[in-house]
Amino acid sequence: MTRGQTLILIILAVLVIAVIAAMGFVVVRSSQQRVVVTPLTVEPPEVAEVRNTPIPTWTPTPASTATPTLPPLPTRTPVPTRTPFPTSTPTATPTPVPVELVNGEFDGIMPNRIPGWEWGADINYTPGGTYDPHNSYAEPMFTAADDPVRRINGSTLKIETIRWLKFRAWVYQTVTATTGSSVYLRVQANAFSSIDKLKLRAGVDPQGNAGCSNARWGEVIINQNDGVVTITSPRVIVGEGGRITACLYAEPLYPDTNNAAFFDNAVLIVAPPKP
Repeated sequence: MTRGQTLILIILAVLVIAVIAAMGFVVVRSSQQRVVVTPLTVEPPEVAEVRNTPIPTWTPTPASTATPTLPPLPTRTPVPTRTPFPTSTPTATPTPVPVELVNGEFDGIMPNRIPGWEWGADINYTPGGTYDPHNSYAEPMFTAADDPVRRINGSTLKIETIRWLKFRAWVYQTVTATTGSSVYLRVQANAFSSIDKLKLRAGVDPQGNAGCSNARWGEVIINQNDGVVTITSPRVIVGEGGRITACLYAEPLYPDTNNAAFFDNAVLIVAPPKP
């Protein structure tokens, strides 16, 4: 570097230092000076009037509420007077009444002849034939009871057979009755057995067929210790033919030395058809 260049650099450096010193002086001087603000003690009348005038309060005007239009009152429709239901008069139930059978008291009985009655039996054994104690049935005998102890009401029907054999027998009669009537049979009965009991029945065939194969039965199983009992058949409705068959049935449970069935006071109970 030449002397001229060195001299120029020194001069420039001095100038920079002088500028910086001047700027620092100015800054320090400015910070030492105070700014004094003198308040205004008198304000113009216009300003005071404006400042003292109260700001008006805005009150919104309420919007008027529209009056609703009321709907018209409904027109009252007169309620019709309720017609009372007719009072039903219950239909009287027909009263059952006894209907006398022909010779229901079994008067005038002769051996195997019963006035007013027919009889039938299952017979598969004759003396000297093959004997089966449980399934052999001999011919029955129909007589009037000869033992006063076994009589029920005067003359009483007695059904029996030879010793050590069973019987299966029935008596019946067909009578006229009004179609649609309700009917049942009632009879008094007694029994005697050396060892076992007898099966006794009372029944009605509502179609009036001959015999008792279609009868509807009421049943008891008794011996002499049970005394006199009443047997009642089921109720049946008289068929279109207007005839019914009243039936009595007897069968020992075992072929004892002596077996006998007794019947008396048979009567039909009939109720007329409902109107």
